[in-house]
Amino acid sequence: MLRRNGKPRSCEPCRISKIKCDHATPTCQKCQTRGVAEQCFYHPNPMTKPAGTPRKKPEPRRRKADGRPVDTRSSRGHGRLTSLTLSPPTLRDDIGTVPVPNSWPTPPESATRTTQTGSDPARSFYLGSTSYAAVFTEERPLPDTVHEQPSERVNVTRSASSRSMGSRHCQIGAAYTIVSTLTPFVFFEKSLNMYFENQKASAFIGPLILSALPRLRLDLAQLVAAGNDAHPLYAEMIKNTARPLKVPSTMLPSEFHTLFTGRNLRWETLGLVLAIAVSNAQFTSPHDPLFTLDDGRKLEKDDFIEDIINATNECINICQTHGAVNDIMVWLVYANMMVISNFYGDNYHGTWRRMGDSVSALYATGMHCEGEFSGGATGEPLFLREARRRLYSAVYRSDKTLAVFFGRPPMMNWRYSDRRQLLDISDRAVASDDPSFLNAELSKIGSTGWNVEGQLHPASFLRLRCQIAVFKERLLEQSLAGEKDSDLVGNLQAISTECIQWWATLPRHLRYETYTEEDAWIGLGAGLTLHLITTYLDYLHLHFQTQRLLHRQTQQALPALLEVSLNLLSTTLVSTKPNNRVYETRRHFPTVTLFYCFPAAGVLALELRRCTIEGVPLPDTISRADVIRTLSVLTSCLEWIIVPGDGNHKLCSELNKMLTLVLDEVLNYEPPTNGVQENGEEVTGSGQGFFNMPMIDGLDPIPTEAADFLNWLDDATWNSTDLF
Repeated sequence: MLRRNGKPRSCEPCRISKIKCDHATPTCQKCQTRGVAEQCFYHPNPMTKPAGTPRKKPEPRRRKADGRPVDTRSSRGHGRLTSLTLSPPTLRDDIGTVPVPNSWPTPPESATRTTQTGSDPARSFYLGSTSYAAVFTEERPLPDTVHEQPSERVNVTRSASSRSMGSRHCQIGAAYTIVSTLTPFVFFEKSLNMYFENQKASAFIGPLILSALPRLRLDLAQLVAAGNDAHPLYAEMIKNTARPLKVPSTMLPSEFHTLFTGRNLRWETLGLVLAIAVSNAQFTSPHDPLFTLDDGRKLEKDDFIEDIINATNECINICQTHGAVNDIMVWLVYANMMVISNFYGDNYHGTWRRMGDSVSALYATGMHCEGEFSGGATGEPLFLREARRRLYSAVYRSDKTLAVFFGRPPMMNWRYSDRRQLLDISDRAVASDDPSFLNAELSKIGSTGWNVEGQLHPASFLRLRCQIAVFKERLLEQSLAGEKDSDLVGNLQAISTECIQWWATLPRHLRYETYTEEDAWIGLGAGLTLHLITTYLDYLHLHFQTQRLLHRQTQQALPALLEVSLNLLSTTLVSTKPNNRVYETRRHFPTVTLFYCFPAAGVLALELRRCTIEGVPLPDTISRADVIRTLSVLTSCLEWIIVPGDGNHKLCSELNKMLTLVLDEVLNYEPPTNGVQENGEEVTGSGQGFFNMPMIDGLDPIPTEAADFLNWLDDATWNSTDLF
């Protein structure tokens, strides 16, 4: 049996498996060895299609004007998502049935999920309507065995060698490290209480976590008392970590901690305590009494923070190894991401990587789907629903902030979620067992979704910044889309107009610019004012990025770009005044500077330099004196306000050197007589110029135009090992 080319024909199993056949008959030796001799046969025409099979017509190929072929499949738009609607299709809230402008966007009703695959109690992780189990679960749940996840084995008997070097399966060495780091536990109790007292916009509902501390104190004492014989306790904790965290719809908030403490103690619980405690330590002065233990020992803040970060990472590794998918795990990963960002810097690649872990854990848990848990035995109690809304809002907002910061596509999209906006009520009301107290708080919410008494809750800030994040997502699509919209300018102007109108309709107590400086910093206090001013900067930065994109299309956007840039810098520098210099404000300043100030300062500085050299005035929207004064104050503040141990210290210092050289060149510039000196050489200024500065290893040459400078900032390899 030969083929047309004269070579022997292969049997079907060998041909399909791409294995060299020995061509023996009636069955080849390879099929006999593999145990598939009964399937071995030689097809006379294996590549021939059955009679009647229609031929596929080739796609017509059009040509561009330059003669190059065009793929018509892409031009039809069949394989592409349509552009984000300039106005989200539906903005729904829990208050009333009428859509309101200050609420979370949800997809149209046609896009909502109809199956109940996400709430199957047989598993701990979420599966959507297109999953492998969706068809089978329409009638009845699948057996538990279908959803079993592979996990590391847990040995309850401990070998002698595992005492010092740990168990391969249980990671006992890491377990001892975690427990020893949590000793003395009184420090962590104080730190968590400080965190929820000072943090005015936390992603977590404080009472739900603080109520677990008394039981955790007993749990840690038991683990410490067991000493070298704690292996069975660690093994039981790992079993708990691998189990689903099922919250009954009738559970009270005060009972929630029983699911992850006591006999249900989990590794993610200890990791969450570590992550929140280290987050509080990062924004606490090293001279604070917190770092002095009851026995008089004083903790070295930086070393202690690094030890806790390492222990937190160990917790996350254990939980990920054993398949932990639950709310506590998502809280832990997100808290760890924020800690890493503050410790190593916002431009650290590990921050971006941990952001991806947060999004993955959130989707795996099903937090993005509120309709899946809307009723029945799998319904969410109100406190859990609000906790999920809050964390979803925090992760969504952080994702958009980092996407803009790095100039990368976001990892989350509001199209794929029906999670509604959180209620603008206090943490105490959410975590209260008293229905009358909760109803009294709910009655204070107006038709727009905001409380009518002008109170600022943690939920208020998260709700506010998440709506800004929706505008950011629309802006990112216009900026990062591979194929630009033909009406890019119109789309950007529409986004800007809608955002301005939305901001103008907000209650006055949510808008920083409506306060006097005394009313804000003295009346409200530094904590609340810091979040108000950050929210306002977020709003201004959205306009800055919009005007920056418009400026690439038309020079008419330059005056508005310079005006919003100066407004960004002036607003940021308010926090550097002597009366506002609390330690927490100082620790936030590097992040605020990186995200909001430096791009705006670069635009102002380089436009100022261009106008100085060319001898033309700045646009009428800003004053030359104001620009020079503001940039001078910024460069001065950056020399002292950033704590050396801050993760963003190095990057801010290098960028500050660049701004200083630009200012020096502008202030030292001497205009030439008729543009040339007596010897005929052109005059460009005295002293070392900004563009003659010694280059930093690993960075490309610095451009001379404002727009190019921002692109250079985006592409600069800041996390090069030569820089840090």
